[in-house]
Amino acid sequence: MSDDLSEHDKELLRLIGMSGEQVLADERMAESETIPDDLTGRVHYGLHLAPQDEQMVSVSIRMPRSTLDKLTAEARRYHISRSEYMRRKLAAPAG
Repeated sequence: MSDDLSEHDKELLRLIGMSGEQVLADERMAESETIPDDLTGRVHYGLHLAPQDEQMVSVSIRMPRSTLDKLTAEARRYHISRSEYMRRKLAAPAG
């Protein structure tokens, strides 16, 4: 890992007291969709507020193409399906 870093990056890490290996470990935790972390907490798949034995049903909705494109882009950012992203948004507390 240290060999992949520029001298500038190494100096920045020294200033904040981190090693390249620590950066890699933090990156793995942040990118993982199964390891709880301070950024996202535990990741839930599906509509996690519903009872586990609840039957899932399909719902069709109409929305502007631009809204769908934004949802798709956000889902890709999190490396999850658009359907999963929409379930999470719908299950999130209002705020």
